[in-house]
Amino acid sequence: MVLTDEEKRVFDINDKEEFNQDSSYIERLLYYIHDINPDEEKMHIIKTTLNFIKRMIIEYSQKKGYNITGNESYNIDDLLNEIIVPSNSNNELLSSFHPLLYKNEDEFKEYFSSLTSNLSWENIKELAWGFNRWVNIGFTYFLVDHMNSIESLTSKLYYELEKMENGDFAQKTSMECNENDDDWADSNLEEDNKELESYPIFTKDELSDFADWEDGSETTEFDAIPNPIELDEKTLLDYVKLINVAEELIRYRDLGRNITNNLYELSNQKKLEDFYSNEEFSSMFDLIMNHDKNKSTYYFHGTQCLEDAESIIDTGLGMMKSSLSSTTYKEFTKDDVIMYERGFGGEIGHFAVVILDAPKNDSGEEINIVTPLKDPNSVPFSPSGLQGLEGRPKYIVLPENIVGYVDKINKKIVFNPKYRNYDQLSTNVQKR
Repeated sequence: MVLTDEEKRVFDINDKEEFNQDSSYIERLLYYIHDINPDEEKMHIIKTTLNFIKRMIIEYSQKKGYNITGNESYNIDDLLNEIIVPSNSNNELLSSFHPLLYKNEDEFKEYFSSLTSNLSWENIKELAWGFNRWVNIGFTYFLVDHMNSIESLTSKLYYELEKMENGDFAQKTSMECNENDDDWADSNLEEDNKELESYPIFTKDELSDFADWEDGSETTEFDAIPNPIELDEKTLLDYVKLINVAEELIRYRDLGRNITNNLYELSNQKKLEDFYSNEEFSSMFDLIMNHDKNKSTYYFHGTQCLEDAESIIDTGLGMMKSSLSSTTYKEFTKDDVIMYERGFGGEIGHFAVVILDAPKNDSGEEINIVTPLKDPNSVPFSPSGLQGLEGRPKYIVLPENIVGYVDKINKKIVFNPKYRNYDQLSTNVQKR
């Protein structure tokens, strides 16, 4: 197989070097498919690599007498129409979405713009999550699974073409071969087949709801091509069809990803506006966040419920490690506090964020506010997040170093009466 000058440039080889046909090499070249919005050069690498693979398929097909021209393609409308948007109550915001909107970017964006104009930040966030789960992930699974199978196909194709041209193994791979070439080929073919069985190729009539693939199940309603490493006409035809629509699928997938990101950004923006529109909350928020950074450092600890936050300001923050960085973040902004959520379901920090105050000495060094805890049962403790899910507290930050907490559910600021500067805070509240 003679490489074009452009293929040599993209594959970074010169006339004295031979093309590395190992699947790992193709995998590296096709890795840019995973990028969000690949730039022009990355897209060129993708297209050149896929075109090289298609040229191998055509050349092999011609030698085998297969009726494959290289122009065959999946029908994009058929593929898009196979996306079934759920209409149940949990995803009713998507009920009016039609997948063919992908074909017109302006109409696609306008649809979501009009849809979200009167939605709350909570509903926009739900829409973003649902759209990504039911639509975007389908594109991702389709591309990644099938590109993985293309990687394995490539080395087999290249080897077979070399064998046809030279009558024997033209070159060995970097793998150790047995003395009996046929035994080596058969054993490795068997391993390749096992690997590829998890990456079936489907015809356009066999494609079904992309979203159903998201659950990770190994069993589908489709019939996979048996033994896809066998280079039969139907299998190679499916690969050609896939290669010819890959660029469009990448563009549609990235458009969907951009929409998802924009929805999350819009949700965050509306969330901040919602919190700051409460004048009482916003005013108190300013008071509790106001401190001289030359005299102290604030640390922020998210809790899993309001009860945890209340017990922390009363009895202290129990910790498994002596470092504040194990369970807190330093110097959040007001926006950071409002947006902070982490954990499997975003439960940590969703309800409340506790504020700790670490004073500094005259030299500007922080005074350690973490002390050993003699009795692990003396403080309520909910191990989570950065500290792990098991264990008992060994250290504590005493209530005198805890300013209070931000109640994000009720939009309230709760000051800690045991905080060492509570009197000054109370005075500032009265002056407000």
